[in-house]
Amino acid sequence: MPSEIIKALKFRNPSGSFDTDALGELLAEAYLKQRREDKFTKKETFSPSSLGYGNATCARYWKIAFDGADFEEKTDALGIAIMSNGTFGHTRLEKVFTDSGIVEEMEKEMRLEDPPIRGYIDLIVNFQGERMVGEIKTTRTEAYQHRYLTGKAKENNLLQLLIYMKAENCKRGFLFYEDKNTQEFLIIPVEMNKENEEFLESCLDWLRKVRKAWEDGEVPNRPFRRNNKICNACPVQKTCWGDDAPEATIQIEAMKVPKL
Repeated sequence: MPSEIIKALKFRNPSGSFDTDALGELLAEAYLKQRREDKFTKKETFSPSSLGYGNATCARYWKIAFDGADFEEKTDALGIAIMSNGTFGHTRLEKVFTDSGIVEEMEKEMRLEDPPIRGYIDLIVNFQGERMVGEIKTTRTEAYQHRYLTGKAKENNLLQLLIYMKAENCKRGFLFYEDKNTQEFLIIPVEMNKENEEFLESCLDWLRKVRKAWEDGEVPNRPFRRNNKICNACPVQKTCWGDDAPEATIQIEAMKVPKL
């Protein structure tokens, strides 16, 4: 609902003042005009930026996405505002990296064949004589502080970066986290060591299993209950839970991304 982004101020309004809630609703509706249109979509590959969380951990979602279905955009006004802010921040930080003189390539398309993955790498830099992959993330102060205190990347962010590193055959990379409130930043170095190789391969094996099940015409089970927040946010929920939806023919658990 649009109202989720609005903080009512009626209790502070002087007598006879205008309706701030009405203005807030108007602005929230304006945000919703930026939402992507619902449309039929057929996925050809896995997307690195979505892997490791939400509906992308569901094999049934990928079966439906590879078949093709009507995708329903469920992002609310607050979500659109957050994404817009992240996009602007991302563009600003790309300019910073460009001005640093270390960027070799930016927004480079990458592909893996097994399993099929396609995405765009934020940065490929050459620093101290070494070619490295970089990924930019802007985040809330609370999340930023957690990254700062632990020195560890968020699991799905790490998975995304490792996929890019594998595709580019880079031994090292980094995650660049910026605090949205203060613009302080944190650089977490990542190396393709044995631990990260095992982490990456365990995730890729799940993707291979999901892809093969689709190629074999299998229908995965639903790993979540219908009222689960992941299902509620899934763009193909109606297709998945429709009256004419096929019964499962194979059991595949939700993708388990190891906690760091």
